[in-house]
Amino acid sequence: MKYKLLALDVDGTLVGPDNRVPAETVEALAEAEQAGLRVCIATGRSLRETQPVWRQLCLRSPFEPMILVGGAMVSECDSGRTLYHRPIATQLAWEFGDAMADMGFCAMAIVDAWRHGVDYYLSTDGDLASAQRAWLNKMDVKLVRVRRLSQAADMPAPLRVSTVVPAAGSAESLAAELRRRFEGRLNVNAILAPNYGVMIVEAHAVGADKFSALTYVAQALRVGPGSIVAVGDDTNDLAMFRGAGLAVAMPSAPPQVRAAAHRVAEGGLAAFIRDLIAENGQH
Repeated sequence: MKYKLLALDVDGTLVGPDNRVPAETVEALAEAEQAGLRVCIATGRSLRETQPVWRQLCLRSPFEPMILVGGAMVSECDSGRTLYHRPIATQLAWEFGDAMADMGFCAMAIVDAWRHGVDYYLSTDGDLASAQRAWLNKMDVKLVRVRRLSQAADMPAPLRVSTVVPAAGSAESLAAELRRRFEGRLNVNAILAPNYGVMIVEAHAVGADKFSALTYVAQALRVGPGSIVAVGDDTNDLAMFRGAGLAVAMPSAPPQVRAAAHRVAEGGLAAFIRDLIAENGQH
């Protein structure tokens, strides 16, 4: 069998704005599992935001690892047990969050919910975008609200600090300024949240990305890089593409993501998975 591990992004790949996995995708993944493929979610979401998606897949193993928070953490899908994490030093996260607040943006810090029982520390000193507020209301997450992150003396080292920006232009300029200030200390990116029509400016620890986390998962499962298939739709999936034998972009992906992929799933995810199963059967 040529391909053994299928790593799937969530938003814009597995689910749309309704947060539901299409029935045909669930069926195709069941066929993939039956054919011997291991399935791994690789998302920017937190544990508690991702588990409902995993459970929709109805896969047989409750122990498969999930890549979470853009690669800053790997957790066991059912129990939520943390297997791997690369957090930001707390003082550096405070500094970054305060820099966001100084520019008028509401900073959100994701922490390891399995270890600490909390999902987010949310700064109230800054504008909370309506899409950000709607997301937090929709998801079953636990929040600690503080005026500024630097005032959260008990905040554990977070996995990511981010904010939501309505317009692409302002997101890119914010990200550029924060990259300048934190060069060499944090990885700062601006990504599109396709299901919500907003941009997210986010910071991770240096070296925390989907490539590093996927490498960890592949080694744990004893799968070589050439046997990995990675499917995604945004720029935060580009790192994961580097670690895959086959990189696949969704049809909605921006040009730079499509250009970096070996293939584009023009017929949709379910059709691609079935083609992959057939291709595997020929080897």
